[in-house]
Amino acid sequence: MKRLFLLGLLTATCLPTVAHAQDLWPRFRGPGADGVAPDNAGLPTTWTTTENVKWAAEVPGWGWSCPIVWGDRVFLTTVVSDDQNLTPSKGLYLGQGVREPAKGVHHWMVYCFDLGTGKELWKHEAHTGSPKLPRHPKSAYASETPTTDGERLYVLFGDLGLYCYDMQGKPLWSRKIEPKKTFFDYGAAASPVVHDGQVIVVYDNLEGSWIAAFDGKTGQQRWRTSREETHSWATPFVWKNKLRTEIVVPGKKRNRSYSLDGKLLWEFDGGMSTLVIPSPFAAHGLCYIASGYVGDAHRPTFAVRPGASGDIGRVGDFKDNEFIAWYQGTSSSYNPSQIVYGDHLYTLYDRGFLTCHDAKTGKEVYGKQRFSPSGSFTASPFAYNGHLFFLSEDGLTYVVKPGREFEIVETNDLDELCLASPAIVGDKLLIRTASKLYCLTEGAKLDAAALARLQPRREASSAIDIWSAAARGKRDDMTRLLAAGMSVNTRQPGSGSTPLNTAALFGQTGMAKLLLEKGADVSIANRDGNTALHIAAFFAHAELVELLLEKGASVSAKSGRGETPLDVVSADWSPQLEGLYKSIGNSIGIELDLPRIRQTRPEVAKLLREHAASRREQLH
Repeated sequence: MKRLFLLGLLTATCLPTVAHAQDLWPRFRGPGADGVAPDNAGLPTTWTTTENVKWAAEVPGWGWSCPIVWGDRVFLTTVVSDDQNLTPSKGLYLGQGVREPAKGVHHWMVYCFDLGTGKELWKHEAHTGSPKLPRHPKSAYASETPTTDGERLYVLFGDLGLYCYDMQGKPLWSRKIEPKKTFFDYGAAASPVVHDGQVIVVYDNLEGSWIAAFDGKTGQQRWRTSREETHSWATPFVWKNKLRTEIVVPGKKRNRSYSLDGKLLWEFDGGMSTLVIPSPFAAHGLCYIASGYVGDAHRPTFAVRPGASGDIGRVGDFKDNEFIAWYQGTSSSYNPSQIVYGDHLYTLYDRGFLTCHDAKTGKEVYGKQRFSPSGSFTASPFAYNGHLFFLSEDGLTYVVKPGREFEIVETNDLDELCLASPAIVGDKLLIRTASKLYCLTEGAKLDAAALARLQPRREASSAIDIWSAAARGKRDDMTRLLAAGMSVNTRQPGSGSTPLNTAALFGQTGMAKLLLEKGADVSIANRDGNTALHIAAFFAHAELVELLLEKGASVSAKSGRGETPLDVVSADWSPQLEGLYKSIGNSIGIELDLPRIRQTRPEVAKLLREHAASRREQLH
């Protein structure tokens, strides 16, 4: 708290618009980029759509940019479409983006609200036109959080442009950003940051990635540095450490740090996951860098010491590395950024789990603990007043007691889709839902009639990709996706799994039949060399094993470990094998039926032996 107070005080002292430290939330995840707010007795730990609600403002259109605050002003962006398009969806999505740009005229809007009353002070239409690029199905065309230095507001619409306003809403300058194709057509998402008079923007894409700084007063480009990256969406972090101030940006190929004039200071190959989304931050003198795409085996977290230069290593070299304080290979989430509160680092997983590690050493305090009721998560966690807060996509916030034991102390429901991280200033918590901006404070009460006058809650669709459809046995969705042109043998990023591999994992025999009828190839293996038969055999799905054998699956195919389908199911049951199943179940977010697997393994092994013997007889 003291560190945040000093940061806010120094910032306010140096700028012409003075604001108290507790009235600042000038960027994504706040002044420290860490989601931790100063304690205030007026900040609530419980709320509903009316209880402890000071005001609620209607926000048209769609956007997952986060609110920011300076003094008595709240800023927010959104994009309003004249036509009906696909609504953003919730849930884990592992497929391609929306393949075509949204239809019709769109209006890229900037809003300013009064912090005390929620009254709209001004709005401005930054751009009008039709989108040029597609987007991620969970996202919107207003995903980047604006930033401010107290004198000017800087708004980034990632594939469109950077816009600057004075605090009264007067446009000052704009810089067009040439739209580029992104991985799987997911679009841009990294938010801008402002430091020492320059606005820093990162745009990683498939055609020409870069990091650049623009002059805050004029919009002129001060410097621009190319980046050899393609799969990164993390917001850059200005790290003020004891040795210098630098710009830390993660990347799939390399994590890098730049000087304030764009020169490369240090880099390392962290073996980052396929998609890099969590944003860096600092605590205890360390900078935390992470990525955790759910389909990857390696989902690392790094705690980096200041002072590095040049190439500081790659995975396998970090045990005694001078500048890597600690490293964990499977401790990062996919979308949410991590949080350090006190001496502990907490990782919120998209599918509703929480882990805790010692922030200084990386030692595990507790492993995956499931939220109940279950939920999916995109927003990053936040903390104040001795509590941790985790906002689900359903608008349900879980209030967790920090420390060595996992304990949910409250759940607070806003009953609407939420993907944006909140802003916290003084005694006010600001949460954006699909249709509204809520201002929450202890003791306030919103008149139900006032809430009713606002637009009703927006329903969101549930994200469904071809692998999710396979996992859940959703025949109608699978039929629709295949009819839309998805290949029945498409590969999942990272794991290399086909829909048939996924159906085998989850024991979806009916789905496997459909996929085989549509031309699924039984011989395709995932990244680890496991075919659908390997997977179905290991998880003891006997009926599915029989189906795959009937369709020509090979009993002699070997995985990357040199094992046949019979090998993976032949070992006698043991505590070690049971522990392996539990570990795998935790890693994929399901609770395996171990008694069924134990009972059925011998049956599956017998099926495979008999089939192998039959094949030998046919050959001879």
